[in-house]
Amino acid sequence: MDLQNKRLLILMALLGAWALIFAFRPPWGTASRREVRAAAERPARGPAAQGGGQPRLKTGLLDRPRPAYPPEVQNIFGTPPPPPRPPQAAVTPPAPPPPDPFQEEAKRLRYIGFLDAGGAKLAFIVQGQEVHTLGVGATFSARFRLQAVTEDAVLLSSLDGEKQVRLPLAPDAGPRPR
Repeated sequence: MDLQNKRLLILMALLGAWALIFAFRPPWGTASRREVRAAAERPARGPAAQGGGQPRLKTGLLDRPRPAYPPEVQNIFGTPPPPPRPPQAAVTPPAPPPPDPFQEEAKRLRYIGFLDAGGAKLAFIVQGQEVHTLGVGATFSARFRLQAVTEDAVLLSSLDGEKQVRLPLAPDAGPRPR
């Protein structure tokens, strides 16, 4: 037998096996149309009919009235409404006290250095364009008295001595109330 006849014989055998498989299908395969029709016509008597199987649809819930949407939520696909405002406090907090003029003017001063001349220290304090050279106990600007001079800061007080402020030597640091 030549090669072409062998191939034809194998093809015929495969087609015959395929026809036999479809002719004698096992009963556990898909149900026939006749069986499906018979099952649909039979009344259900199994556990599903007694409530033990599949859940039943509660049609009584369909008769309930639906709650109305509030008027501002008519468009369910639009942007949501803004959140409600927080309740306003009945008591407003007290206003902060006005700034102290002594402290505000002290913020404009800058301590730039000192000179130790024979046991007495002189401090150099800049106010705007003016440079004040002061010894301990001296007053300037009719508001400040120099109390102490150290290498890293000076201590200024009001003329009556009630308020004090410390000016550091560093040019970037402001005065620190005391």
